[in-house]
Amino acid sequence: MKKSLTLFAFLFGWQVIAVQAGTKQPYQSATVVSVANHQGSAGSAGDNPSDSPLPSTIYSYDIGIRLNCTVYVVRYETGMDYLPSVFTPHHSVEVNPQKHLMYVNVPGEREMRLGIAARSHATDSSCTANN
Repeated sequence: MKKSLTLFAFLFGWQVIAVQAGTKQPYQSATVVSVANHQGSAGSAGDNPSDSPLPSTIYSYDIGIRLNCTVYVVRYETGMDYLPSVFTPHHSVEVNPQKHLMYVNVPGEREMRLGIAARSHATDSSCTANN
């Protein structure tokens, strides 16, 4: 009985993984339209500066990515002063947008998972003519 229950749990788990893997949407071609340093808010732990934690160096960028007629602003944060070369204006990138996240396929590196900070509709003539 224990063996059959274990086998059932294994097969059921394998099917769940296979279904989730099959529902992942493919990457779509998009274009980087802007890159800007993101200025975060610096906070203090109290009135005495010695109460504040040591400042950490976080480099943060807001990257505008246009997919069809939608411009997504995603936030890229890193502890090093390094921005992958795919994040330059007019550069094509492969993306998979979700509800609050955007997965970006960076060649030669791992898939990046970036938070979507904003969305807007593109206002150029090709988008206004279609709507």
